[in-house]
Amino acid sequence: LKFKVDDHFQRLAIGGGEMADKVVVPRSFKLLDELEQGEKGQGIPHPHAGFISFGLVDSSDMTLSAWNASIIGPQNTNLGDRIFSLSVITNETYPEKAPRVFFKNKMNMPCVNQTTGEVNVDSLANWNRHTCGIISTLCAIRNEMKISSKRPQPPDGEMY
Repeated sequence: LKFKVDDHFQRLAIGGGEMADKVVVPRSFKLLDELEQGEKGQGIPHPHAGFISFGLVDSSDMTLSAWNASIIGPQNTNLGDRIFSLSVITNETYPEKAPRVFFKNKMNMPCVNQTTGEVNVDSLANWNRHTCGIISTLCAIRNEMKISSKRPQPPDGEMY
């Protein structure tokens, strides 16, 4: 028997190199992998590399449920010189369901609740526990920011 873990620790395959007999990796393993990527600044694809960062709110949080994130606005837009702070919540339904994400800075985007700052993550992409995570969610938000940069935006520094 051969044991093989794919790049993102999403599945464990048992067999001759084939991804057969898949076993879902536990929530804590996925979150630990994401924490390591966040701490090392790894796994963030071009064109978002260097413009997204994230990590735990409290390093002693054993549930790995409360995260802070920062997104530098898309370059060559009216948001490109701003740094946006976000909260990411990975509750007990994560990774079966997408994390909850809240902008701390006011942002005018169709997917953002203008009262609470909560992002409707489901409107950005189809969630799949095997291919999606905190990084892909933050990248999807930054992509949407580029589209929304043509909208009038609240002044820099306004908070929810």
